[in-house]
Amino acid sequence: MNFFEAIRIHLRLGLLIIFLVPTIAWIYSLAITPIYESRARILIEVKDIGLDNSFQQPFRTVARLSDPIQTQIEILRSATILDKVIRQFNMRYKGGPNRGQYISYLTVSKNLEVSADRNVDIVELHYKDPIPKNSKEILQAITDSYIEKTIELKASDTASAIRFLKKERNKAEREALDASKRLREFEQRSKTISLESNQDLVRTSHSLRELKLSVEGEYIKLKTTSEQLANQLMVSLDDAILASTISQDPFLSALRKELYEKETQLVKLQTKVKPGHYQLEEVKEQIEGSKKLILSRVKELVGREVDVSSYSQDPLHAELTKNLLQSKAAELAVQEQLKIINNAITALQKKLDRLPSEKYIYTQLLRQNDLAQRRLGEIEGKLIESRMKGVIASHITNIRLIDPPSLPISPKFPNIPMTLLSSFIFGLCLAAIIIYLVEYFDDVIKSVDTLPKEMGCPFLGQLPNVHIGDLPVVYQEPRSPFTESIHALRTNLSFLSLSGNKKLLLVTSPNKNEGKSTVSVNLGITYAQSGKRVLLIDADIRNPSLYKYLSRPKDSVGISNTLINEIDFYDVVQKSILGIIGFDYLPGGDVPPNPIQLLESDKMRELLETALHIYDLVILDTPPVGVFSDALLLAKYADTVVMVSRHSKTSRKELMGAIDLLKKTKVTAIGIVLNGVPIGSQGAYGYGYGYYGYGDDNTKRYSEGQSAA
Repeated sequence: MNFFEAIRIHLRLGLLIIFLVPTIAWIYSLAITPIYESRARILIEVKDIGLDNSFQQPFRTVARLSDPIQTQIEILRSATILDKVIRQFNMRYKGGPNRGQYISYLTVSKNLEVSADRNVDIVELHYKDPIPKNSKEILQAITDSYIEKTIELKASDTASAIRFLKKERNKAEREALDASKRLREFEQRSKTISLESNQDLVRTSHSLRELKLSVEGEYIKLKTTSEQLANQLMVSLDDAILASTISQDPFLSALRKELYEKETQLVKLQTKVKPGHYQLEEVKEQIEGSKKLILSRVKELVGREVDVSSYSQDPLHAELTKNLLQSKAAELAVQEQLKIINNAITALQKKLDRLPSEKYIYTQLLRQNDLAQRRLGEIEGKLIESRMKGVIASHITNIRLIDPPSLPISPKFPNIPMTLLSSFIFGLCLAAIIIYLVEYFDDVIKSVDTLPKEMGCPFLGQLPNVHIGDLPVVYQEPRSPFTESIHALRTNLSFLSLSGNKKLLLVTSPNKNEGKSTVSVNLGITYAQSGKRVLLIDADIRNPSLYKYLSRPKDSVGISNTLINEIDFYDVVQKSILGIIGFDYLPGGDVPPNPIQLLESDKMRELLETALHIYDLVILDTPPVGVFSDALLLAKYADTVVMVSRHSKTSRKELMGAIDLLKKTKVTAIGIVLNGVPIGSQGAYGYGYGYYGYGDDNTKRYSEGQSAA
């Protein structure tokens, strides 16, 4: 069947689905708790994060290998920032075993969305909450806490550097005072000394000492960096090496990640089930197993048992630990270089010892005094620079709040207009699918297209749905669409087999109330009006009913009386029914107790032979094939069988079953008629007749009724 025809038939079902789906979606949208989303944008100036300081070279090297913006995003989502907000807003569990305790920062992190475009240094934050005001205030607290933490970290680094430089300055001052004091004492005891001899050795000695001073300065930088990182991480060098070894092992990282997921699962289960529940015990056993595997792996790596829970998996902590190890390695390398320079100076010193003692001592004192003053000046400059940076860090941050948290007006979810639109589209698709499935699994014949493809019989035509009155439609309304359809059916029958000596036409149907009697009566009148002598036999002797369609009283005698030799055939036949010359009628008569024996008797065969000898056409109106076997017994005498099926009533299975039964009787020809087709449906006869003068009134009258059996 054409899909648009299926939509027309099931229009009410489709409209109901299209109405129900958006209605249910709308009710659901009103019933659920709306979620509001506050939005904020911050600018992170990477150049001012602190990675470009001249005395923090190791940081710059590592920064090139990582994404600074992504690092800041991880800080924003860290437990340190979110726990502060949780306590600020007193967020606690309202039920379950953890009732009254502060909620986990993971709960807040689920509602916080942080994203950034790789092409810009702007980070966008979204926070969701059922209360619009809360979403704005919590997001504001998160941004404030993040900015405060950034300032705190920068101030802490600067304070650590200042403390170290002060210690070095005090040491340099003492060394400068000692060198100046020794030089003055020597000048008081000695006169001016010539320095002309062995100038090359002296210059070499000076060069080595200048190199030593430069290397010592580099050593101070590296040592400062190492101490800053160690203070920030609050770990020793051995712990840092151990943490790096643990964090870099892929198998151990996978075990720790699995342990974290199981602990998170345990927290979620504790909020859902009671203590002692089997799921809690299973998760706890899995956690203990993971801990044992972790301890075993650590012992395998470091040679001893270590509690890895104290070593953070935070990406920022791991990165700082890596920086500490790199800085310490560089410090040790420079320290080794100092040893080499000291050895060279010692070797040169042995040669200088051969100079006159006073010249050598005076030269050394001058050099020591100069080096001490220069070192003191460098440390003073770095101390002033660090103090200035500390003042700036305590008041200025690299974080800029571009768009403050907004107060949401409409909920982010549900979006009722979008929900209604999507549900309407979904309803359309669902209605189309359901209509398709209904049509696919519906076995009822609704059009010519839905007739079984494998029936192997010609289709003779379709008849419109009509209201049956007291008289046959062909007789009462000779210009109606139904009458035209009967004429078309007669023409198609002539092409099928009713020509020459083929005079016996059997009309039946798969089931009751499908219009076979209506077709028999109207078809007989049509043939009679064309000039043929026609005998219409009511062969349904179980329930004779043709008299109703001919506006005649029920006859007490008929074919059944003839078959039992009660009355002669010629005395039973009624002539010129409805005044139509050549249209005779043989009623059914009394209902016999043995209809099967009568129909298959020789008397029945002789009756049909007599009728065929007298008339041009004999029409047998028989019981339905699917109900009684009467039609099958008479089909062997028929030249043509007309199988009448009814629109929206006869199923394909019933029609095929009736056709298969008839084919077993070796019938010559079988034709299919589709009766009761609604006027106006595709392929029906409810259009076009007004053009030929038949008028619309008749059409309307026929379309309002229904076919009779």
